[in-house]
Amino acid sequence: MEIKSIFLLLLFLPSLTFSLSPPPRPRLCHPDDEKVLLKIKDYFHNTSLFSTWIPHTDCCKWRIVSCKKIPKTTIHRVNFLEIDGADDLVGTIPPLIADLPYLETLIFRLLPNLTGPIPQAIARLPHLKFVLLNWNSLTGPIPDYFSKLPNLATLGLNNNHLTGPIPAYLGRLPKLQGLSLYDNHLTGPIPDSFGSFKAGSQVTLSNNMLSGPIPRSLGTVNFSIFEAAGNRLTGDASFLFGKDKTELAHLDLSRNKLSFDLGKVVMPVGQLDSNLLVLRLENNLIYGKLPAWLGQASLLYDFNVSNNQLCGPIPTVGGKLQGFDPSSFSHNKCLCGSPLPPCK
Repeated sequence: MEIKSIFLLLLFLPSLTFSLSPPPRPRLCHPDDEKVLLKIKDYFHNTSLFSTWIPHTDCCKWRIVSCKKIPKTTIHRVNFLEIDGADDLVGTIPPLIADLPYLETLIFRLLPNLTGPIPQAIARLPHLKFVLLNWNSLTGPIPDYFSKLPNLATLGLNNNHLTGPIPAYLGRLPKLQGLSLYDNHLTGPIPDSFGSFKAGSQVTLSNNMLSGPIPRSLGTVNFSIFEAAGNRLTGDASFLFGKDKTELAHLDLSRNKLSFDLGKVVMPVGQLDSNLLVLRLENNLIYGKLPAWLGQASLLYDFNVSNNQLCGPIPTVGGKLQGFDPSSFSHNKCLCGSPLPPCK
């Protein structure tokens, strides 16, 4: 009798477990967002990137998609879309993205066959904070309609085929602190409005065809990163240094035609508030001597002043410069001392 009772218990246990299991969780995906995402999938002809985008499943759990709960409601909307790393994705950025009105992060990157201009549909997404459209094959100018995105904090357009000038409004966007425009075909000057960037901003403009002097207004900004290497910039850049540049970690002005007395520039190195990691000034027309503070830049790991018109002994105080390869100092007017040959 006891064995029969145990057998009956085991017989009905699966159904008992099933009846006590919690009900399936409700789908968070908003139906309007699902429709738009499926249209985007069709637009790109169902590439492998969208293999998890299956109708009537929760789009908030689809790969490269995230959702966010709207405050004071139970509604979730798509706020994050990252389409990247797919060589088989061919076409342009679809205007359909404007129908995802709660997007905060929009990423199209590492897509070598993504071509065409940046669509005006982006202007209809006022919640956007992060826009990364980099490492693609986009063409045309930087459009004016990024100016309609008051919450934009980071804009990455690097490694494309963009042409034309850098729009001045980029320096006036109230929350923009990260701007990457390097490796394009941009021309003209650096806008004077870039002097309005906030402390800690990161601006990278290298490997374009920018010309003219660097606006002196940029000297008022405590950049964290400023790169303008590989352009056609001329004149003074000493104002980018200074004892107040406590945020500056990365300064790359190499491969231009800049000309100023490096011996007269100062930085807050040797202090606890120094952050200087990278200083690249090679291939310019910079003259004078190396300032003594360079030898005390304890965090500096990437340094090059070769192919300039510098002269005099390499500072030994602090010993930092003696750790760099001689090629970092080569082809100057008369630099001498370790790691170069001794001064006469």
